[in-house]
Amino acid sequence: MLNPQIAAARLAATESRLRQLIVDLNTSRQAFGELADLYSALDDARTVQHPVEVVGSLSDVLSLVDEASARCKVEMITCQPGGGRPPEQLEQAAARDIELLCRGVRMRTLYQHSARHHVATSEYVDRVTGSGAEVRTSPELFGRMLGFDRSLVFIPHHSIPGGAAVIRDPSTISFLYGAFNRAWDLALPFSDSRLSTAGLTDVQRNILRLLSEGVRDETMARRLGVSLRTCRKYVAEIFDELGAQSRFQAGYLTGDRALLK
Repeated sequence: MLNPQIAAARLAATESRLRQLIVDLNTSRQAFGELADLYSALDDARTVQHPVEVVGSLSDVLSLVDEASARCKVEMITCQPGGGRPPEQLEQAAARDIELLCRGVRMRTLYQHSARHHVATSEYVDRVTGSGAEVRTSPELFGRMLGFDRSLVFIPHHSIPGGAAVIRDPSTISFLYGAFNRAWDLALPFSDSRLSTAGLTDVQRNILRLLSEGVRDETMARRLGVSLRTCRKYVAEIFDELGAQSRFQAGYLTGDRALLK
């Protein structure tokens, strides 16, 4: 028969081990709780959207644009310097933009005047304006951008072809929207007949202004959004119309006839 004191001693030892297990359990529970808080903080950090994000792949940029278009609720704005866009890009954009317009989203697009002479771009404009889009043109534009709901803007990356900077910073977005709206107020509707009336067209007037400023053909072509060959063709046509033999003479005749007033 076991001595009761020995049994009591064994029970006390077991109780001591249980107490230690409870302490260890509470310590482990506290440690797991702290780890859970740390994991949650790290997870939140991973989901934070940075004010400016650089995206180096064109396919990734297009995916983000499609995603932003699908989420857009109020307005999309686009500034497209240069001449006409490639037909395959316009076809993809038309399907996306018409779906957006059908949801009641406002769409405003700026092109340069030179885009009016691009067949594929004119056809694209006819399609989207038929669905409610607003499209205007200007002699020059400040740069390429794509904005959604005043909360997200895409601009080209300065050194990565096809790359983009995705901007979410409110102050930067406000600045870009201000630049767009100023250009929009000065632009003409895409179908405006004032660019095809008798006399100098708006493009020709802009070329005369650039010539009077001494701008070189390469710079002029870039600012007009046309190829160098097309720019020189425009300059030659203006020389013929003015009867000028040089840039100096063209500048003199422009001032003498007050063509830019």
